[in-house]
Formats: sequence, structure tokens, C-alpha cells
Amino acid sequence: MTGEWTGHLEYRDYQSDERVMLPTWLEVKPASDGNSVVFSYTYDDGPTKTVLEKSSITVDPSARTYTVTSDGDHSSSSYQIEELTAGKHGIQITLTGHGTENDKPVDVRIHVRADRNLYRFEKETRASGQEFKFRDGYILTRRSPQQ
Repeated sequence: MTGEWTGHLEYRDYQSDERVMLPTWLEVKPASDGNSVVFSYTYDDGPTKTVLEKSSITVDPSARTYTVTSDGDHSSSSYQIEELTAGKHGIQITLTGHGTENDKPVDVRIHVRADRNLYRFEKETRASGQEFKFRDGYILTRRSPQQ
């Protein structure tokens, strides 16, 4: 996953429930602790607005957890690794956990797929008793393809 990626973020707007797309750039580097990876996102959110976001991702294979920690507010979200497959065509991970959406608790399901030149991330959420619904996702390709 390390390297530079470009593509878009798509998310479901809270007010209108419409899907919105933002051009997105991502740089992935190993963290200095040697146990996590730093994701640095840049979003083009309009004619005069650029948003920067940085987080660290730590995977604990023995506990089967995937933890995302925000550099901004130092909040963390941990997810259970339900499925993990890796092979010559890349890696696929399915994660489950809990979160908050519009100040209400939700179940979270995340699908991550990555190979040498394509990264896909999709998050779905649901309130208690509801069906999972698209929340946000990324489709990114390497800026310089690996051979």
C-alpha cells in the first residue's frame, strides 16, 4: 500500500442523502513506530477549499483487529477483521464494528481491496434493525503504476 495514489472519495451527504464526489490524493508511508501505516489524504472540496486529513492504521493479526487513529483529534476506531484473503492478485479485507452517524450509534461494515495499482475502500453503515447502506468510499490508483 505504500506510495502515492489518486482518485476520488464518494460519500452520502447527511442532509440531502445524495452522493457527492471529491477529487482525492493519498500518500501512504510506514509509521516511525514500525507497527502502523500513515495515510495522508488531500481532498479538493471546492474552488477555494482543500482539506487535509491524516490517520494511522494498525493491524493486529493475532487479535484480528484493524485500528484507525486520527492525527487531528487522536480519536480511534477499531474494527474486527472478519475476512482476510491475500494472494498474487492483492488483498481483500472485510471489517465490522460500531460507530456514530449523525450522533446516533450505527453498525459499520468496511470492504478493502488493494492490489499493486488499485485501492478500493467502501464503508457501509446501518442503524439498529436497518439494512446496511453506502456511507463513503474511495477508488484510487497509483500515481505511477508498479510493474
